[in-house]
Amino acid sequence: MGIAAAGVGCALAQASEGRADREYRLLFSGNRALSEERLRQAAAEELGNLSQADFPAATADDAAFQMEQAYRRGGYPFATVSYLLSAPAEGKTLEFTVQEGVQVIVAAIEFVGNTAFGREELLSFFEGSKSGFLGLGQLLFVEADIRNGLSGIRDLYLNEGYPQALIGEPVFHYSADKSRVTVQCSIQEGIRRAIKTVEFHGDTDPESMGILADLPEELVGKSYLPRRKLLLKNRVQEIYGNLGFPDAEVTVSEKPGVNFSEVQLEVAIVSGARVKIAAIEIHGNERTSQAFIRDRLTLQAGDLYSDVAKQTSFRRLYQTGLFSRVSIELEEGAGLDERVLVITVQESMAREVYLQGGWGSYELLRGSAGYQNNNLWGSGRIFRLDAGGSVKSVNLQANVTDPWLLGSDITADLPVYFRRREEPSFTREEVGASLLFSRNFFGDLAVTLGYLYRESNIMEIATTSLTEVMESSYTTASVKLQVSTDSRNDIFFPSSGHKTFAAVEVADPSLGSGISFYRFNLGLRKFLPLSEKNTLGLRFDTGAILPGRSQLSIPLGERFFNGGENTVRSFKESQLGPMDGQGEPLGGDAFNIVAIELRRRLTERLAGSIFFDYGNVSPNRSREENGEPPFIDRSEVIDATFSDYFKGFRPGLGCGFFYLLPIGPARLDFAWNPDQDTKRGEEEYVIHFSIGTAF
Repeated sequence: MGIAAAGVGCALAQASEGRADREYRLLFSGNRALSEERLRQAAAEELGNLSQADFPAATADDAAFQMEQAYRRGGYPFATVSYLLSAPAEGKTLEFTVQEGVQVIVAAIEFVGNTAFGREELLSFFEGSKSGFLGLGQLLFVEADIRNGLSGIRDLYLNEGYPQALIGEPVFHYSADKSRVTVQCSIQEGIRRAIKTVEFHGDTDPESMGILADLPEELVGKSYLPRRKLLLKNRVQEIYGNLGFPDAEVTVSEKPGVNFSEVQLEVAIVSGARVKIAAIEIHGNERTSQAFIRDRLTLQAGDLYSDVAKQTSFRRLYQTGLFSRVSIELEEGAGLDERVLVITVQESMAREVYLQGGWGSYELLRGSAGYQNNNLWGSGRIFRLDAGGSVKSVNLQANVTDPWLLGSDITADLPVYFRRREEPSFTREEVGASLLFSRNFFGDLAVTLGYLYRESNIMEIATTSLTEVMESSYTTASVKLQVSTDSRNDIFFPSSGHKTFAAVEVADPSLGSGISFYRFNLGLRKFLPLSEKNTLGLRFDTGAILPGRSQLSIPLGERFFNGGENTVRSFKESQLGPMDGQGEPLGGDAFNIVAIELRRRLTERLAGSIFFDYGNVSPNRSREENGEPPFIDRSEVIDATFSDYFKGFRPGLGCGFFYLLPIGPARLDFAWNPDQDTKRGEEEYVIHFSIGTAF
């Protein structure tokens, strides 16, 4: 909590019409824990209306109340704010006098009467008021938060089948100096009600009963909640809907068991007619072909109606991104054995033009512009054209994507690109094209297989090393396989989930490549929610590139570099790893990055972090740095790479701030190198400003 020096401050609150005789000078005294600015923010609405108020005293009283509430939220339950309106010769004044009292810490929260849930589980409802930058300090006493926590505990009992549960009023016991409080909470759990039996009556047959037979096993013994009747009803209707009965009527009634703790559920079923799809009608499509829409449907004419097939068809159409609204309904006519399935769509905008801007600590100002057509020729194919650049790079790329190749769930992508980027020790220029095929499995598992071709030109090479072979112009043709999963809850600032990827790439003359190599990459990111505001982010990246047949070394443009805003942040761009005699980075054939970052939301848009980065490049030193002759054999390169693979790690410690924007968080990182090597020109501190998280 910020500390402001005691004293008197002032500010002006003016009426919108600007009449001088309606102005008030605001004075504050006695406030130390909360600054004048914080107090004015807490009562901003009231103070803004003060000059126009018909009853200024009432408005001033409301403002004082809001300031007291700000103190309550900060753990000052005894704080009072009084006010005095006066009209001295020099103008009207409103003086607020603060008596803060002591900040109160919760010494303990004690529960009496709880047997169904343990103390630690119940304490988790009170985590939100912890002090400290990352909310890891002591629990501040905020009475409103205590009561909200008890309300959450009551909901917990109700949701677990304790309808008689009573949570008593909290009792507060203060220490002699009132700086600490013990909270006592009494709990009367009552009797837990559970489902004893589930019985089915009405239109049942062996086929439906074979499916319904599993439902009692899922419910018997579970806590009884009124909403379980609705869930059971919906589940039975879903089963009958999937058997071809779209108009099935289901009623679930509750009957008491032998005693209060037991509940019997009875399900009455009227199935209605079993329906086949007579035909399919499509409406609302002006740009999108009917053939494309029919290909996305899992229900066709002649099929038995199925709710799950209807839902799958809806999802497949909606996920195309081509439609803002999708409706799939059977035509009116309950009781008919054959009915028409009517598809109604409302098409979204198919074309878009966009501009994006950003900043990076190495690339500095960067931006891009593009055009995208999401429904090329009404086929659902995507055409995209991008042009981007920064102070140090230029990118041009055109893509054609078929999200459903030949009506399958395979996505085909054909990018063609030109790229130019100034690296710290060279400039890379590339022209290339790829043909990529990808498919999603099991929800968030994606597999991509592709052929990649590019022509590379490495220019303006700063290094003068006599021990490195510097290929300046070469072609690469390779086959790449990548597997990835992504369950993050937010791609810009995740607080839970994970992202993983593993890739293998082989370049060989038999594929049309001028060089040969084997490249391996593995990346893991895990985000653990520690509390409502705190998230622990974990990262591991590793990779290796090994020369292939008859290849003596890896070209400079294909090597791994480390250090920078998104790797080990205690180094500038590419400055971690082997260098030549003039201190120019040479990169290596393998690398590792390990990072731990604790993030905390400070406000809705502002967040802070502390982090630890740890990484290396292998070989850790160049042949020139080690005073060794150039490699003369491919096996020497591979041996040197693996012998240093897990050696020479360099650390980075720091803290950062994020401001969350729609395009990603603006990030400011301060990183310290606790193992600074001044002989290699390493800096003790590095500051990075960029858009996006480090991982």
